Amino acid sequence: MIKVTVWNEYLHERRQEEVRTVYPEGIHGCIAEFLKKDKNIFVRTATLEEPEHGLTEEVLADTDVLIYWGHMAHKDFSDETARRVQNHVLGGMGLIALHSAHFSKIMGLLMGTSMTLRWKHGDRERLFVTAPYHPIAQGIPAQFDIPIEEMYGEYFDIPKPEDVVFTGWFAGGEVFRSGCTFQRGRGRIFYFQPGHEEYPIYHMPEIQRILSNAVYWCAEVKRQAGPMNCTAVKVTLEQEYSNPIKISVFYDHIIQAVAQTENKYTIDEVMRRCSDFGIRGIDIEYDQLCANYSQICEAMQYHYMEIACIYHFYDFQLTSDINTAKDHIDMAYQMGVKKILIVPGFLDAEEAKTLHNVSNDYFAVERFMEQNLRIQAIKAALTELTQYAKPLGVQVTLEDFDAVASPCSRMNELLWFLRNVPELKCTFDMGNFAFGYENVMEAYTLLKGYIVHVHCKDRGSEGNGLKSVPTGSGYIPVTQLIRKLKEVGYNGYLSIEHFGELDQIKSIEQSARFLKSVLECV
Repeated sequence: MIKVTVWNEYLHERRQEEVRTVYPEGIHGCIAEFLKKDKNIFVRTATLEEPEHGLTEEVLADTDVLIYWGHMAHKDFSDETARRVQNHVLGGMGLIALHSAHFSKIMGLLMGTSMTLRWKHGDRERLFVTAPYHPIAQGIPAQFDIPIEEMYGEYFDIPKPEDVVFTGWFAGGEVFRSGCTFQRGRGRIFYFQPGHEEYPIYHMPEIQRILSNAVYWCAEVKRQAGPMNCTAVKVTLEQEYSNPIKISVFYDHIIQAVAQTENKYTIDEVMRRCSDFGIRGIDIEYDQLCANYSQICEAMQYHYMEIACIYHFYDFQLTSDINTAKDHIDMAYQMGVKKILIVPGFLDAEEAKTLHNVSNDYFAVERFMEQNLRIQAIKAALTELTQYAKPLGVQVTLEDFDAVASPCSRMNELLWFLRNVPELKCTFDMGNFAFGYENVMEAYTLLKGYIVHVHCKDRGSEGNGLKSVPTGSGYIPVTQLIRKLKEVGYNGYLSIEHFGELDQIKSIEQSARFLKSVLECV
């Protein structure tokens, strides 16, 4: 959905009967009416005499394209609002400036020239398409007449346009660059000359098609979520990329962040912020990736990110799940993802209780595993999958998953799988050993030879000490563990994980800053 705000002074229509006859609902009402017929466009209007001229920070932040018509009250448009609009255009909001809007404060700020021209009332204009390849010109005749229009003539004092999409010729002999495109910052601008208030220009089908095309063209830009500021570089890109350990975040946290802001931010904007925080990867659930494949791939490429790991939940007593797991591996291979995480299924309550009661004794764990049919089915499936993945260069991993029914939530349980399934590797979740009241440093010592991926989950004091908190703010010895990982040459990702945080954007930033500071000093 493209969000369009149509702005008009709305003075001529109220003061001049001849203009009100042509545009009884105002020029803004006429333009809004035909744009609303497109189900992909949401339209609001704003006028000069509204508070802040109807162009508040909230309105502009929720506008993809601003259409602006002004003439007799340019001086009454506040400097503050003009600068606000300028900043949003620089951040990626599209601007369509109509007719005498060339002389507006907004266009003066964005163009930096006098914007002067020659003019004369009551002429006939023939509009020629002079950039037929341009999206704004699609579906427009090579030339068409506007029976009566105010003449605008050269020299038009504007910066060199990127494209002159339309050129106007007037019956009096004047010519004019009538449709010009510009790029300012991230924002696209289209200046379009036809539209004198006394004539029914905006009722013409050709003009309506041009403005509709312009809305789509201007809206293609990805918006900058925050202000465009100069930022100090503390770590260069070369230094960052030379560090073999990088930071990722769960994609689900990005989704949660969007929901928590009530869609103030888009997924793309949250990913941009993650990239700005120094996050270079995402951990994503397999079904989630399949459902949003194109969108996720485009966003990752745009923000210099990659997939660190693809995870999924299975029940390996089902043959269909083994086939799905192979598709999971194939997806990772096709995308160049080196690691997948499998949650292989669960025990029933009594089985899990029996296993966990002996989990501090590896040999007792081993006896249980060898006698349990469900465990043997999981082992067989994992063996088949690791052998399938090996020639593709994909590593299959298990983690110390923090659920009562998990057969690998304790260190010895996980170790048994790692020892008994060839090529199986470990995703080491720093915070999950606390679930079984185990010492994470002891778990690291036991499992370090298998670790290829790490979840940096920290725990706080609430919920019996199991509440997830931003990394570095809890009691898990994250810095000590990262130091150990670096000593043994770990070259994978440190994944930020704190499901359930009430302010995911803030928590992601806090976690990323902490991890970056640790990586800089260990």
